Amino acid sequence: MKRITMRGQTVEEAVEKALARLHVSKEAVDIVVVQQEKKPFLGLFGGQEAIVEVTISHPFHCVESFLKHVIEQMNVRVQLACQVEGERLVVFLSGRDVARVIGKHGQTLNALQLLAQGVLNRYTDRPLRVVIDAEGYRKRREETLVRLAKNMAKKAIQMGKDISLEPMSAWERKVIHTALSDDDRIQTFSAGTEPHRHVVISLKR
Repeated sequence: MKRITMRGQTVEEAVEKALARLHVSKEAVDIVVVQQEKKPFLGLFGGQEAIVEVTISHPFHCVESFLKHVIEQMNVRVQLACQVEGERLVVFLSGRDVARVIGKHGQTLNALQLLAQGVLNRYTDRPLRVVIDAEGYRKRREETLVRLAKNMAKKAIQMGKDISLEPMSAWERKVIHTALSDDDRIQTFSAGTEPHRHVVISLKR
């Protein structure tokens, strides 16, 4: 866990400086007061600064704090709920403006998840993951992608040539690869560079 020691004229000031340095909210940390501030005697001597030790209680808390801040800055009416599932944090978004958070083909949602994963990686060396869903969007998108994969595979076989799909996120490409992994007539691979990386469905020669 990331831990820092900070000084200040008061305990409150030292804590605020530590939170600013860590870029987290007070709810995401454990605070130990190492030394209380002491005013100088007669305003001349004997004073001492406050010293606090601030430790991030769990990197998942940092992600939750980050997402709440981003949603607030986006000025959208969206509620956030978090659930820890082993080594991953699943974040559920819901509310009146949830479509704005999803974006076209989930682009905004994917970008938000990528940023959240970056925050998580900053505060831990463990292989933890964050998944962000919005009112079941990812499940619906997965079902759509599986249908697309099956249809395009069938088309590739009928036409006898490779078919390139539209650019997709890494998660979406993985869904396509997995959906067609058991078909011994075709193979799939990713081509291109981000943000235009896409899946190619190819006949096995």
